[in-house]
Amino acid sequence: MVKRYVRVTSNRKEAFREAKAINVSLKNRNIKREAIVCPVSQSYAGKLMREGYPIPKRNYGIRMRNKR
Repeated sequence: MVKRYVRVTSNRKEAFREAKAINVSLKNRNIKREAIVCPVSQSYAGKLMREGYPIPKRNYGIRMRNKR
Protein backbone atom coordinates (compact mmCIF):
# COMPACT_ATOMS: atom_id res chain seq x y z
CA MET A 1 0.00 0.00 0.00
CA VAL A 2 1.25 3.46 -0.86
CA LYS A 3 1.39 5.97 1.96
CA ARG A 4 -0.31 9.19 0.90
CA TYR A 5 1.21 11.97 3.01
CA VAL A 6 -0.59 15.29 2.77
CA ARG A 7 1.39 17.26 5.36
CA VAL A 8 4.58 16.95 7.40
CA THR A 9 5.29 19.00 10.51
CA SER A 10 7.82 18.93 13.33
CA ASN A 11 5.22 19.55 16.04
CA ARG A 12 3.18 16.54 17.20
CA LYS A 13 0.40 18.64 18.73
CA GLU A 14 -0.03 20.63 15.52
CA ALA A 15 -0.16 17.45 13.45
CA PHE A 16 -2.98 16.01 15.58
CA ARG A 17 -4.88 19.30 15.40
CA GLU A 18 -4.68 19.37 11.60
CA ALA A 19 -5.61 15.69 11.28
CA LYS A 20 -8.68 16.26 13.43
CA ALA A 21 -9.77 19.21 11.26
CA ILE A 22 -9.26 17.14 8.10
CA ASN A 23 -11.33 14.28 9.56
CA VAL A 24 -14.19 16.64 10.44
CA SER A 25 -14.16 18.05 6.91
CA LEU A 26 -14.14 14.58 5.32
CA LYS A 27 -16.98 13.41 7.55
CA ASN A 28 -19.11 16.43 6.67
CA ARG A 29 -18.65 15.64 2.97
CA ASN A 30 -19.39 11.91 3.47
CA ILE A 31 -15.98 10.84 2.17
CA LYS A 32 -14.92 7.41 3.41
CA ARG A 33 -11.33 8.33 4.23
CA GLU A 34 -9.49 9.39 7.35
CA ALA A 35 -6.33 11.27 8.27
CA ILE A 36 -3.88 9.69 10.71
CA VAL A 37 -0.64 10.93 12.26
CA CYS A 38 2.53 8.83 12.07
CA PRO A 39 6.26 9.51 12.52
CA VAL A 40 8.25 10.43 9.43
CA SER A 41 11.98 9.97 8.92
CA GLN A 42 14.32 12.92 8.76
CA SER A 43 15.36 12.02 5.21
CA TYR A 44 11.75 11.94 3.96
CA ALA A 45 11.04 15.35 5.53
CA GLY A 46 14.19 16.66 3.83
CA LYS A 47 12.87 15.64 0.42
CA LEU A 48 9.81 17.83 0.95
CA MET A 49 11.71 20.93 2.14
CA ARG A 50 13.79 23.37 0.19
CA GLU A 51 17.53 23.21 0.56
CA GLY A 52 19.16 25.29 3.27
CA TYR A 53 16.47 24.86 5.94
CA PRO A 54 17.31 22.93 9.11
CA ILE A 55 15.36 19.67 9.46
CA PRO A 56 14.20 18.66 12.96
CA LYS A 57 15.08 15.19 14.18
CA ARG A 58 11.46 14.29 14.92
CA ASN A 59 8.86 14.84 12.24
CA TYR A 60 5.20 13.86 12.09
CA GLY A 61 3.29 13.25 8.91
CA ILE A 62 -0.43 13.32 8.23
CA ARG A 63 -1.44 10.63 5.80
CA MET A 64 -4.72 9.48 4.34
CA ARG A 65 -6.19 6.01 4.34
CA ASN A 66 -9.49 4.51 3.30
CA LYS A 67 -11.99 3.76 6.05
CA ARG A 68 -12.88 0.11 6.36
